[in-house]
Amino acid sequence: MAAAALRPSPKKVEKPRTKQITPPSSLKEFIIAHEIDIPGAILLCALVGSAAGSPVARKMVQLSYETQPGSNLYDKGMDDAYLVAFWVLAFTFLRAFIMKYVFTPFAKAYGADNPAKQLRFAEQGWTFTYSSTFWSLGMYIMYRSPHWFNPAQFWIDYPHILINGRMKWYYLVQLGFWIQQVYVLNIEKRRKDHYAMFTHHIITIILITSSYCVNFTRIGNAVLCCMDLADILLSLAKILNYLNLRTICDITFGLFALGWLVTRHGFFTMIIWSTAFDPHKYMDMKWEPENGKYFTPFTQKIYLGLFLLLNMIMLFWFAMILKVIVKVLTGDSATDTRSDSEDSDDEDKRK
Repeated sequence: MAAAALRPSPKKVEKPRTKQITPPSSLKEFIIAHEIDIPGAILLCALVGSAAGSPVARKMVQLSYETQPGSNLYDKGMDDAYLVAFWVLAFTFLRAFIMKYVFTPFAKAYGADNPAKQLRFAEQGWTFTYSSTFWSLGMYIMYRSPHWFNPAQFWIDYPHILINGRMKWYYLVQLGFWIQQVYVLNIEKRRKDHYAMFTHHIITIILITSSYCVNFTRIGNAVLCCMDLADILLSLAKILNYLNLRTICDITFGLFALGWLVTRHGFFTMIIWSTAFDPHKYMDMKWEPENGKYFTPFTQKIYLGLFLLLNMIMLFWFAMILKVIVKVLTGDSATDTRSDSEDSDDEDKRK
């Protein structure tokens, strides 16, 4: 027994451990986790398919309905939906890729000191990138068009059925962006004005789609330009806020408030006024789909209703802007009153 007691006990053989892979807890988390690879794979297939001569893939990548090869004049049709779908995926991919590999590392390196702030910084960085790019393109298109600061040209020579390639691409890609924004709105942490923002996006999609189909791309171009400038300045102000550059942030926010007032409540009001009082001066306002005419007194009322609803939402947001201005004038820094509770908690901790 003594000898047996002195013998070492046999070692317990442990089974090799298998690495446990925890699946995403929800479909939402799965989609967010694959925002780069899944859309990227589909986009790559579309590009390769287009190069290989696939008719469907080519519709996704190239403009459809050119009147004559090399004319740079395009009609409109159902095949345009392929290009819109391509850009919905493209914006999903680009947004996730640029946020992850450009703006998040930048935020970490330059003062954004927690993950929530880094995420918000990256979101605003993407918004700034998109808005500045497409506002510049939209202004360039309008500058080279008859409707440059001339609302009468929205209606003169209507219907404007054929449009050049630049205008068509700009319009369809903008539609793709706003459809993708509905997706973004539902994956981001909800802000206080979630339903106002959702309503704004739906109205914008309706206006872009319908104005494209009924040959009012000129007025659509002008409206989009009115909206994009304020987004550039607001996203820039938020970026500066997350980097703790308070003074520059406050100055930029002041420019944003002024730009909002001029473009969204000045120029946009001029567009609403023109829609209400100018069409009958330059067009017969008859319903003739075979001739590309869709603007009647009834459809005029529909557009005016959508414009006014959009304006009411923007007045709601302008009231929030005024609250921030009051805070700045009383010695506080400009912060987004629409931010979610997580951002508010972070701000309270900082103070």
